[in-house]
Amino acid sequence: MKLLSAVSTAFALIAASVNGTPMLRQEAEGSSSCTLTGTYKSGTDISSCSTVTISSLSVPAGVTLDLSKAKAGATIEFTGTTTFGTAKWDGPLVLLTGSSLTVKGSGTLDGKALGTGNRARPSVARSVTIGSLTVPAGVTLDLSKAKSGATITFTGTTTFGTAKWEGPLVLLGGNSLTVKGSGTLDGQGAWYWKQGQSITRPVFFRLQNVVGSTLSGFTLKNSPFRTFSIVTSKQTTLSGLTLDSSAGNGLAKNTDGFDLTKNDHITITGNKIYNQDDCLAMQSSTNTVFSNNLCCGGHGVSIGSLGGNAVDQSSTVQGLTVQGNTIQNSDNGIRIKTIIGLKGLVSDVKYVDNKLQNVKNAIVMHSDYSKSKGGYTGSPTSAVAIEGVTISGLTGSATNLYDIVANPNVVSDWSFSGIKVSASANGKAVGQPNSVSV
Repeated sequence: MKLLSAVSTAFALIAASVNGTPMLRQEAEGSSSCTLTGTYKSGTDISSCSTVTISSLSVPAGVTLDLSKAKAGATIEFTGTTTFGTAKWDGPLVLLTGSSLTVKGSGTLDGKALGTGNRARPSVARSVTIGSLTVPAGVTLDLSKAKSGATITFTGTTTFGTAKWEGPLVLLGGNSLTVKGSGTLDGQGAWYWKQGQSITRPVFFRLQNVVGSTLSGFTLKNSPFRTFSIVTSKQTTLSGLTLDSSAGNGLAKNTDGFDLTKNDHITITGNKIYNQDDCLAMQSSTNTVFSNNLCCGGHGVSIGSLGGNAVDQSSTVQGLTVQGNTIQNSDNGIRIKTIIGLKGLVSDVKYVDNKLQNVKNAIVMHSDYSKSKGGYTGSPTSAVAIEGVTISGLTGSATNLYDIVANPNVVSDWSFSGIKVSASANGKAVGQPNSVSV
C-alpha cells in the first residue's frame, strides 16, 4: 500500500451490513495487537486495538472495511492482499476515521474493478482531513484521484521525509475541489538548502489537471525547491495561502513561489510569499491574474525564462494581469526574461498599481537570457515577441528604476504611466519600443 503515516482522514458514506465469517485475532491475552484475516464481517470492533494488522483479508460484496473506530494513535498495517467482492453499490470499500493514526504496509488492496460499464461504482473520498501526518522520504502525498467536488482539509502539521528525488511532495488533481485548512505542510527544506543546487530536489506541491477548484488558508514552509508547480490546470483560484521559506534566507535557492505552465484562467490572490527566487514565474499560460499578494525576499514577479523552438502553448504567456501586489526586499520588481535564439510570445500583459519596497531593479525586461549560463549575455537575440505590455501605476523604492536589454525587432506596443518609484539611479534601457520614454 502506498502511503503513509499519522493521518486523520474522514471518508464520506456509511458502511452496509451483511453477514460474514469474522476473523479478528488478538495476539495474546490482554494484548492490544489485533489481526484481521480470513473473511471480514461488518461491524467488527477494533476500538481496543493499538495495532491492527490486516492480512490476506476477504471483504464480502457490498461491505465496507470499516476502520472508522480506530483507537487514537493506532497503527494499521496492510500485509498480503485484501480483496473486495463486487456489487452495485456506492461504497466506500474502505472507511477510515481517527486521529494520529499510522497507516502503512507492503500489502495490496484489490478492488476487483474489471470494467463496471454504467453500473454503480463505490465512491472514493468526498471529504478528507489530513492532520499530524508524516510522509516518508521519497513518497508523494497523492491526492490526484480525489473525487469531483471533494473537500480536502489540512489541520495540524504534515512533514515530509528528506531524499534526493524530483517529487512532488504533494500531487493534486481533479475537478471542483476545495482544498483548505489552517494546517502547515513542512518540506524540511533545510536538509536540501545546505547541500546546494547540485542535488536533485523535489517540487513541493504540484497541481496537475486541476479544474474549477480553490485552494486557501494553509501554510507551506521550508520548501526544498519550487513551492507550487501548476500545470495544465484551468479555472482555479489560490488565495490566502502562506508560502514561508524565510528560514532559508542566504542559503536556499530556486524556492519559487508559483510556477505556471500551460494553464488557463488561474487566479492567485491575497497570498504571502517569503522566498529566495521568483514570487511568480510564468513559464507559459493564458488569462492569469496575480493580485494583492505580498512577495518578500525573492526575485520579484517574473515572466520566463521563456522560449521554445516554436510559438506554441509551451512558449506563450498571454493575458496576464499583475495588480495591487507589494514586492519587498527583492532583486527585481516586475521582470520579463526571454531566452536567446528561441521563439515565443508575451502578449497583453498589464501591471497595475503595484508597490515596491527596497527593490534592486524596479522594471526588468531582457531578451538576452541564457539557460545554459543561468544569466544574461548582454546580446539580446531572443526571438520571443514581447508586445502589448502596460505598466500603469508603480510606486515605492528601488536602487535602479530600469534594467532593459530588449531585442528591438520583436518588441512593440509598450505603455508606461504612473511610475513614481524613488530610485537611486535611472539604470539602463536599450532596445525598448519608441512608444515608451525612459
